[in-house]
Amino acid sequence: RACVNTGGEFVSISPASMSCINVLEIRRVDKSVDELLDGPSIERSELAAKIQRLHIFFSLLIPDMSHEEKQLLDDALIKTYALKGITHDNASLEDPNNFENPGSYKEMPVLGDLYEVLKKDSETKRLANILNRLVHGSASSFNQKTNVDLENKFTVLDISELSGDLLTVGMFVALDFVWDKAKENRTEEKTIFIDECWQLIGGS
Repeated sequence: RACVNTGGEFVSISPASMSCINVLEIRRVDKSVDELLDGPSIERSELAAKIQRLHIFFSLLIPDMSHEEKQLLDDALIKTYALKGITHDNASLEDPNNFENPGSYKEMPVLGDLYEVLKKDSETKRLANILNRLVHGSASSFNQKTNVDLENKFTVLDISELSGDLLTVGMFVALDFVWDKAKENRTEEKTIFIDECWQLIGGS
């Protein structure tokens, strides 16, 4: 109630929620402040950085992945983004057709797009079958574009309805966003509150 009454954004991360933060989304980050503080930095591939973090997500979802499956997943992720026109060239992230908001990013893939790539290859069908729960199964709410306002100054991420293996998946989605925000604009003060932390670390 406090969040809603003060104009904040309340994001419930759970299979039953309509809210979604797309775990595959590469979020646009303003690096102008970093360049003012540190000078021009060596450009790095935003896609490679995102895929590196997604490997953590999938290792939580599929803890028994073999080294071969991890490599096949890597190939599938690169192919999934390529289908949206996104490559290791950071310029490929920008949408040239968005004249109203220059510099905005292209439409990002969702888990369902990755699922379609995985299921076409016999060697990755096992990964596709496990991912299917988040695409067509009981947790299909994770298979959406981001539909919440992540620019709100007061954002609450609620994972209290998650349990079992979905708890780690939901925690990653939340922390991935928090990490992006924490790194953004180092001159701006930010505060992160964690309520009922004992539920996350197994306290009793």
